Amino acid sequence: MTDPTTGPLHGRRPGRPAAHDRPETRDALLDAAGRLCGLHGAGAVSLRRIAADAGVTPAMVHYYFGDKEGLYDAMLERTFGRLVERVRSVVGRRDAAEAHGEPGGPLRDLLGVMTHAFAEEPWIPALVVREVLAEGGRFRERFIRGYASRMAELLPGLMRREIAAGRFRTDLDPSLAFLSFMGMTVMPFVARPVVERALGFRYDDEFLERLAAHTHRLFLEGARS
Repeated sequence: MTDPTTGPLHGRRPGRPAAHDRPETRDALLDAAGRLCGLHGAGAVSLRRIAADAGVTPAMVHYYFGDKEGLYDAMLERTFGRLVERVRSVVGRRDAAEAHGEPGGPLRDLLGVMTHAFAEEPWIPALVVREVLAEGGRFRERFIRGYASRMAELLPGLMRREIAAGRFRTDLDPSLAFLSFMGMTVMPFVARPVVERALGFRYDDEFLERLAAHTHRLFLEGARS
């Protein structure tokens, strides 16, 4: 996989003026790639269109990422790698807190992390549907190897700890509980275009807080001992 920090060339290409080597240019390209792939699909988006959306020339894509696949690798790592690390951080903080007797509730924190990630970058669910879940999805294998497998290690482990601590039912299957939790968390954002029109919800801060609290209560009603 391409190094998400330096790109495939491990640093700036010799001969390129330093004035062009700006973090905001790289970020703009990654933002444009994610947004356009979510809207139209990766196969339908050209490098020229991504560059135009970012307000730069196509040469900047080659400069930072080498080629289109390098751009997509970096886009996936920034988006999903960052989300996995935020989840890992929450799980780690909760491990330390519970060791000092703080009441449980790691799922509440995880819901907050994931809800706000999807709200801040609303193209993520569309990208997952188009390029991971759909048959022939271009990013499916990279997503499974790089990110889904990491989440599948973190969250069932958290479920097992909650069971061992007596907070969740002993007959709860940790892997199925993880699957249910992810479905309850992600589906409202996958269905957002329909939900907003059919149910009249606005995905503002107040609604996101309500949604996270509702999902937390609903999951706990089925999971806790």
